[in-house]
Amino acid sequence: MKKVLSIAVALILTLSSSAMTFAVSQNISADLESGLVSVQVSEITSTKLLFLVEKDGQRYSYPIVDTDINSFPLQLGNGTYTVRLMQNIEGSSYRELSKTTVSLNLGDLNTVYLNSIQDIEWSDDQLAVLKAKSLTKGLTTDEQKVKAIYNYITKNYKYDYAKAKSVTSGYFPNVDSIFAKQTGICYDYASVFAAMLRSVDVPTKLVKGYSVPTKEVYHAWNEVLVNGTWKVIDTTVDSAFVQAGKSVSLYKATKDYSAKKVY
Repeated sequence: MKKVLSIAVALILTLSSSAMTFAVSQNISADLESGLVSVQVSEITSTKLLFLVEKDGQRYSYPIVDTDINSFPLQLGNGTYTVRLMQNIEGSSYRELSKTTVSLNLGDLNTVYLNSIQDIEWSDDQLAVLKAKSLTKGLTTDEQKVKAIYNYITKNYKYDYAKAKSVTSGYFPNVDSIFAKQTGICYDYASVFAAMLRSVDVPTKLVKGYSVPTKEVYHAWNEVLVNGTWKVIDTTVDSAFVQAGKSVSLYKATKDYSAKKVY
């Protein structure tokens, strides 16, 4: 049975800048067997809400974009995490609405990279997931599954240059939409690849940072656990080579990729 910590908080807040008073109820839960923390709020207010996940001086900041359950990984290893829900007052100033701590003690930390999270939202009934299960039917190793889904994406997905120019801060990939259009930016490629692999039980990271192949432009790619080792895979870069009929290595040199955020 999963260990789940739930904390429900009801608050009445007064914004000093506008003298507006309103209620925000929130529920924070932690699935300690999956390495996941979630928050749900009763409403999206006119001011920004951020969810902060912190451990040992490292911090991940996530915007709360809807009233559905918003799930985030505890990807900084075992130990005690502090999680906070914050609300913007004005400019870059925030106030703390709630704060709690959760202690993670996973026997296998790779479990964290099988979850559905804000950056990689997936469910068993999604078309992308059904396709992943079809592509990997009968395959017995994780490496076979990785190659099958990699081949599908690199042969069929095209880079969306117009979207790359127009995308704004706060954007999150929609796996179903990207799967249907078979086009997207690097963030989209990495999210769909991760969703499809996680759905067939292959631990997969979505990574953001800089790489030599993209000439140090901020980029997104994946790391996939194959035979006990994390391997760098870049479906965005590779799709252009594959569709041009050129050979390309599945696994990339780690030294060519510099991670800033890992999900």
